[in-house]
Amino acid sequence: MFYLVGIGLKPKHLTIEAIEALKKCEQVFLDNYTSRYAEGSIEELGVLIGNKITALGRKGIEEEFGPVLKASKGKDIALLVYGNCLTATTHVQLLIDAKKMGIKTAVIPGISMTNMLGKTGLDEYRFGRTVSIVFQEKNYEPESFYDQIIDNQKIGLHTLCLLDIRADEKKLMGVQEGLKILEKIEKNRGKDVVKESKIIGLYALGSKAEKIKAGNMNELIKSDLGGFPQAMVICGKMNEKEEEAVAALNV
Repeated sequence: MFYLVGIGLKPKHLTIEAIEALKKCEQVFLDNYTSRYAEGSIEELGVLIGNKITALGRKGIEEEFGPVLKASKGKDIALLVYGNCLTATTHVQLLIDAKKMGIKTAVIPGISMTNMLGKTGLDEYRFGRTVSIVFQEKNYEPESFYDQIIDNQKIGLHTLCLLDIRADEKKLMGVQEGLKILEKIEKNRGKDVVKESKIIGLYALGSKAEKIKAGNMNELIKSDLGGFPQAMVICGKMNEKEEEAVAALNV
């Protein structure tokens, strides 16, 4: 059996179902490049499940996991994914590959950042397509995420903006950097859609260091509330209850 397991935002988010499955696995791997814990450690998780955890980078997941799957036929192995395990299409592909190999699979979901959006005061049903803001580099400055924010805004929907992470480089984008990227794009395009929107910064959701701050672009660029991973919401049109809740529930 190949188990694909979401491990939440901290070790205590692991479900009883997941613990029972992982205790009996012969091998347990961790996708270590798409995110990280907001609180706690993988060592703590290993103690909780009573099993050794082998961390894998991007290459280990996208290029080298196929042979691992093939060799595991007839055994119980697991791949752990921060948050919920089916947020990234890479993991869906692993399920497809396993099925083609005749390997039984089981998906055990975990708590994700998206499960906590209601804590902002916004209606979870009024979110549009999620975007990922990526690190900008020389000769690589994509802007498609901005276009999607605009599309969501046109129909009054909020946008969850996930922020880039490069775990192998120990590099995580924060709200401040993400907003500066959007600010630069708007300046180049002569637009001020995000600049005039209500924005909610999400810091280390699910941990003791969790903070949620609402404000405008300038206010959040100046705010360093620490705590990672971080994300943010560009608000669309808010109804009266959302306006009241955002004002009452956020810093």
